Amino acid sequence: MRVLIYARVSTQEQDVYQQVKYCKEWAVRNGHKVVWTIKDKESGTLPLTERRQFLKIISDEYNFDYDGVLVFNLDRLTRNWDDVTMVEKYFRENLDSKKLVSTKDDICLENANGRLMFRIKMAINCQMPEDMREKQVVGIERAKSEGKYKGRPKGAKNLVK
Repeated sequence: MRVLIYARVSTQEQDVYQQVKYCKEWAVRNGHKVVWTIKDKESGTLPLTERRQFLKIISDEYNFDYDGVLVFNLDRLTRNWDDVTMVEKYFRENLDSKKLVSTKDDICLENANGRLMFRIKMAINCQMPEDMREKQVVGIERAKSEGKYKGRPKGAKNLVK
């Protein structure tokens, strides 16, 4: 299978090198040929419809010739609830020509049980950051009530590097 690697990190400061390297090695071990690599540095919470690099995969504008999209892990695709349906729909509608492949997850969108497992895995990926944000809000409110949290000045960037 000719695969296009889609590697994503959440910030501009991070590097996709490790994901790309792992995916390339995995592809060789599993008899796939890497024909394209798309590197994305957008947050997984940003909708796919707003991620320029991801849109290259599903756009008719680019003539990538590939049989499957290879990701390190499904959470590299998205952690946005609304995108899960879009991803599943795109790959289901293109089952004959495009597969979704993950080095860490078995994906089968061709039958009801496979789609269920995909949806469960994606639900976990989407729930995790939401749960973390909810816990963070509780912690910040507690710290504020104890006078321990002042927050950073409005508009200030993160000073930690």
